[in-house]
Amino acid sequence: MKKVLKTIFLLLCLFLTISLNAEIVNIGSGSYTTTFPGTDAAGRNSYPSGSPQLSGNALGKPVPTNDWWSSLLNQNHVTNLFNYPFTLKTVNTGLVVSYIPQGVIDDLLPLTVGLEGLSADQCTVSDYSDWTVTMRWNDGTHQLESTAGIGMPFLYFTKNTTDVVQISITSGIVTINNELLIIENCKNGADFAIYAPTGSTWTENAGIYTSNLNGNNYWSLAFLPPAVANLTSVANEYKQYAYTFPKKTTASYTYNTTTGVVQTDFVVETDVKEGTNTNILQGLLPHQWAHLTSSSAQPEGYSYNCIRGELKTLSGNTFSVENTFHGILATLPYVDTLSTGFSLAQLNTKIDAIKDNKIDTWTDSYNDGQLLNRLIQTARIAAEIGDTVSLNSMLTTIQERLENWLTTETGEVAFTFYYNQTWNALLGYPSGHGQDSNLNDHHFHWGYMIHAAAFIEQYRPGWADKWGAMVNMLVRDAAGYDRNDTQFPYLRSFSPYAGHCWANGFATFPQGNDQESTSESMQFNSALIHWGAITGNTAIRDLGVYL
Repeated sequence: MKKVLKTIFLLLCLFLTISLNAEIVNIGSGSYTTTFPGTDAAGRNSYPSGSPQLSGNALGKPVPTNDWWSSLLNQNHVTNLFNYPFTLKTVNTGLVVSYIPQGVIDDLLPLTVGLEGLSADQCTVSDYSDWTVTMRWNDGTHQLESTAGIGMPFLYFTKNTTDVVQISITSGIVTINNELLIIENCKNGADFAIYAPTGSTWTENAGIYTSNLNGNNYWSLAFLPPAVANLTSVANEYKQYAYTFPKKTTASYTYNTTTGVVQTDFVVETDVKEGTNTNILQGLLPHQWAHLTSSSAQPEGYSYNCIRGELKTLSGNTFSVENTFHGILATLPYVDTLSTGFSLAQLNTKIDAIKDNKIDTWTDSYNDGQLLNRLIQTARIAAEIGDTVSLNSMLTTIQERLENWLTTETGEVAFTFYYNQTWNALLGYPSGHGQDSNLNDHHFHWGYMIHAAAFIEQYRPGWADKWGAMVNMLVRDAAGYDRNDTQFPYLRSFSPYAGHCWANGFATFPQGNDQESTSESMQFNSALIHWGAITGNTAIRDLGVYL
């Protein structure tokens, strides 16, 4: 009996040991935890509350935060959707369509697209692709979906077949023309057109327009180009695009190491609801139309004004942009001696004042990166002038701190990484600037650490063999480059269509998302190039060049 009890006791101990260690995932010499480690002595460390508000096709995929529409992920209804040229917000009864040239969306409801009887307490994300999002309202009886994309002058809607479309218009002059509704001067001079399926009719009652869509379940709304001579004529001209819906958008890039040319191909897969036209109408932003390849389709349609400049429209489902990469330097060359008055002694004095500095133990993921970068830049100067003693002193300090970040032990609450499975995000503790609770600034914070990793590998080759896999986790979190990655979303921080990164994880500002620091975004991109080049990982190198 004693042997049996002893065996049971040992098995329980083994089970407990496995349970305690199950939260730690080893990856090379690095590690991270999949269990929230708890707060530190100052009450820091957090993670996003709740779970992503997803439905439909969006379920089961890594959650893409840091986008123009990311407020939809954790708020029941949102008031800050700017996609050029539309200004949008969601309410219980549907999608409010407006136009605010700049500034905060007001409380007015000039045009609300919904369904009779619809009252949904929450709008979820039911699908997304590289520059589109599909929103869903479902109150248990009625279901409405709307797809919007950056630069698209159309909004696309579907419903349950039995539902009746309801358009509430409180501003502007409305004209009914068979299946077409034209709303003139609806908001800040914006004119809209709503296209029901061919053969549909509209009924008006006190500013409410309804239709059963002739038994169909789709319709669209266009932002008509400004200052046109004949609004009805242009609305009918736009009708050719009204029934071709975007199903998926993809931006793919290639980098030619011989020419330095980065080419990005933008492709829209479509779903034709009726008619013979297969093209959508897509608006190109200045950084796109100014850099189209010679073989690309060209924008030849109307233009819109937006906060980014002139939005030029193109009829077609694909276009290509190219930019030339001219290379970067890890550091500036040592040409100081060519400057009049340069003093090597004074430079050595400055290096001596820094070389033995230790990094604060009471810091956070952002400030630690700043401190690492200060040492890295100083150490590079020391290397340039042949001061290997100072170089190695700072290199050791940088390596010790980075390796501390890249390893996790049970019970550790500082200098550690936690992978949050609910939000598919890697969080560093202690955090700074909402990096943990709001998923802000991951490309800023991790960029400094990736730069530090590249620096270590440059001067201590072989380090990456042990620690590289964990460093690559930081890359994948901030800018995942594999669309099949099951842990992280594709290009979390970068918007392939906007052409820049977004800093705010859930786009919490009234005026939409923000970039905040273009210089630190470029620091992240350059860190990817350094890390990819020094480790021979061309995928990461090319990603940095593309970004």
